[in-house]
Amino acid sequence: MLIEKDVDRIRLLAKENEDDNWRFRAYLKGAHLSTAALDRIVWRHLEIVMPKIDCRACANCCKVMSPILSARDVRRLAEHLGISKTQIIDDYLRPSEEKSKYRFQTVPCHFLQEQGCSVYDSRPDDCRSFPHLHKREFRSRLIGVIENCFICPIVYNVFEGLKSGLWRSSRRGW
Repeated sequence: MLIEKDVDRIRLLAKENEDDNWRFRAYLKGAHLSTAALDRIVWRHLEIVMPKIDCRACANCCKVMSPILSARDVRRLAEHLGISKTQIIDDYLRPSEEKSKYRFQTVPCHFLQEQGCSVYDSRPDDCRSFPHLHKREFRSRLIGVIENCFICPIVYNVFEGLKSGLWRSSRRGW
């Protein structure tokens, strides 16, 4: 499987593939494949793709997304930076749409420096978990997955692998 790593090219390819991606989403929603079986297939693709892409070198998610931060994330960042929770909220955060949660004020992330994330060991849980493909119930998150195809080389390549393996092979007999 050819792995595409260039984020500019991925953005263009994701745009070209957008209609197919939505059709594939509909296929997955109706596929006679258990949630657990689909999750295992996603995880196998993730195991192939993830070692070939250096997230810390890419950092595109840090350039274009704003994660949701919990109170625990705020506390961890404040401790890491040696400042109060109030100061981190005032200086770097804004309220999220979700109650009692926050987002960074700026995109790209203020903590993204030339050498990468300056708070990497204390980064928010949402950042730690991205691109969320390791989580269960992949089928329930397909809208976000399609959106992330434009942003993340890992998501793009896993989704393309799924389309080749599940969808295109099932359509050969048509």
